[in-house]
Amino acid sequence: MKAYLLVIALCVGAVTTVSAQTEKGSKLVGAQVGNLTFPTSGGGGSIIGLQPAIGWFVGNNLAVGVGVPFFSVGASGTRVTQIGITPFARYYIGPSNVKPFLGASVGVINTSLSGRGTGNADPSTNGIYSVSGGLAFFINQSVSFDLGLTYTGGETVAVNSLLGGGLNSLTPAIPESINFNLGFQVYFGKK
Repeated sequence: MKAYLLVIALCVGAVTTVSAQTEKGSKLVGAQVGNLTFPTSGGGGSIIGLQPAIGWFVGNNLAVGVGVPFFSVGASGTRVTQIGITPFARYYIGPSNVKPFLGASVGVINTSLSGRGTGNADPSTNGIYSVSGGLAFFINQSVSFDLGLTYTGGETVAVNSLLGGGLNSLTPAIPESINFNLGFQVYFGKK
């Protein structure tokens, strides 16, 4: 009987509303720890990256902040490293423990190439942008695990495609890419 009541309590708790995390004045800190990229143009293969972020809720369910995308990928003795800064906006929909979200970002990313056959390749700094959507699964009042899809575009002409066969072709910010994102966020209430 106690186990039955516990299951009922957990089910009721799973569908109750949670809005304190996304109220105006709250903060979020998190990261996309898995970012699998599938290029829609250019090279083939997949790329894994990391993007820590910090944000503030300027209105209920609306966060603005900044992310720091970092990628370091190597193949055939060549390594491409990218680091950037991307201001973002993210809007959460609804009051439940599973909240859909929509987001967008615009920023710059620095790309450097090193290793065998790269010669005197100069680093380049280019503009990038993205639009995203997904689901935030709130496991409690302070933590969510996020699943999402992101379309990323931009100017990365200095890096072509190791994955596609050319010398400079391996780039995490491949123009016109669709990214499957796995991440987490920690929410801090207003003080």
